[in-house]
Amino acid sequence: MADPATCRHSRTQLIAKDSDAEYVECLDCGAILESGELPEPSGGFDESLSDA
Repeated sequence: MADPATCRHSRTQLIAKDSDAEYVECLDCGAILESGELPEPSGGFDESLSDA
């Protein structure tokens, strides 16, 4: 497992959601984070599902 302090949390899974927040678990380091704490992905895909 990666160190949570240095992990980029690029692979996550949703573990809980309510009307105010979503909580995810990092699959690399095991940290539990509020989705708002995650850094915005840089570059990559700018498509929505409606573009599929």
